[in-house]
Amino acid sequence: MSVYLTVFLKNSMKCHLCSHEKKLIKAHVIPEKFFTPLRSEKKSPILCSNIKGKYSKRSPIGIYDSTILCSECDNYIGIWDNYAQQLLLKGFDESLAVYQGPENVFYKINSFDYEKLKLFFISVLWRAAISNHSFFKRIKLGPYQNEIKEMILNADPGTPEKYPVVIAKFRDPNMTAFLDPHNDKFDGINFYRFYMTGFVIYIKVDKRETPQFLKDFYIRKNQPICILLRDLHNSKDGKIMVDIAKHYLR
Repeated sequence: MSVYLTVFLKNSMKCHLCSHEKKLIKAHVIPEKFFTPLRSEKKSPILCSNIKGKYSKRSPIGIYDSTILCSECDNYIGIWDNYAQQLLLKGFDESLAVYQGPENVFYKINSFDYEKLKLFFISVLWRAAISNHSFFKRIKLGPYQNEIKEMILNADPGTPEKYPVVIAKFRDPNMTAFLDPHNDKFDGINFYRFYMTGFVIYIKVDKRETPQFLKDFYIRKNQPICILLRDLHNSKDGKIMVDIAKHYLR
């Protein structure tokens, strides 16, 4: 009996969502399907860094953490993961592009499930904050972390103004690389930026008023999503990716 109990405790930890002592699983922070476009026929994606002393390694199923969720809670969140994958990966194509003359100026999704998509984004933010993986070390939610956890437990997406989400996309369709998520500021207001297979997701974590030019692009219930377009070339993101590639190829 004592041997069994020792083994049980050794393989169990507290799940960050349900707070029960359970066996935890390899849970993805960003769903595995978002990493699929990075794979070639015979090669897995490589997790690279331009930080001295950090070594590159293959990441065949994306980035996961074995210390955050039990299988039941991962499946609970997985409903929103599956919806986002269907909407942004399988269901996304050039037919959603809006043109001004010959130039594509933005993408427009006319119909979507606000609750599922918003809960997906805030759950990714929360998972990144609780993760021990170095890829997510720059996500620090502080006093907001427990509030977002309660929203997830209650399947409450909040209003569009509560942890609002803005979606952008790189113009280059081949731009599917990931950078580590990090804090960003617009007019001094705090957002967190995530990269997801060519998409760039901005989530506001700040009680101060948002700049008006961004409010118009919040995802909102019963309204289309307007997805901003970004140029990678000559951008800060592009320079970082080039630096990392050069560091890896040395």
